[in-house]
Amino acid sequence: MIGRFDEFRMSKERYFQYFINCLKDAGKFIEQHYFNIAVAGTKESVYRERVYCYELYHHLRSILGDDFPYKLDGELDKMNHPLIYEKIGAKKPDFVVHVPGDMNRNLVVIEVKPLLASIGRILEDLTTLKMFLNEAKYFRAIMLIYGNDDSGNIDRIREEFRLFSNEELLLIWHKEPKEFPMILNI
Repeated sequence: MIGRFDEFRMSKERYFQYFINCLKDAGKFIEQHYFNIAVAGTKESVYRERVYCYELYHHLRSILGDDFPYKLDGELDKMNHPLIYEKIGAKKPDFVVHVPGDMNRNLVVIEVKPLLASIGRILEDLTTLKMFLNEAKYFRAIMLIYGNDDSGNIDRIREEFRLFSNEELLLIWHKEPKEFPMILNI
């Protein structure tokens, strides 16, 4: 019996495209509260990366389904990993999509930052993503930026991203709650 995924016939590219479609669908379900949290006693709201990531994980995990042959893990600590710790260090990407125990089946590594994060923090995450591509054999990497403002930050991020960009690394912007995230470097 062949399920929805026939592992012998699907390439990593096809699994990756399926994952991207699921990621876009998951973004459509994230509500304002998880995007930008109101602060009691003020009219202000703040971006909280962990809250956004947990909600994204919830929806993404549900959409991927149990028969997707890769596993979605959040903040998987690479401390003392016997094959990559010496090359990458104790990095904890926000998400990895992989088959645990098989370095040849690392599909996607993802870092997430709010749009208002400093360029320095975004560059640090881009460097981490490149290390996972080069040293841990991930098929693709994603820098996911979420949030919207009028300061032009997304243009600055895109400029910096061009220094790191290649076909293996995607810049995705989730501009508004309940909208599909957009791939910016296609």
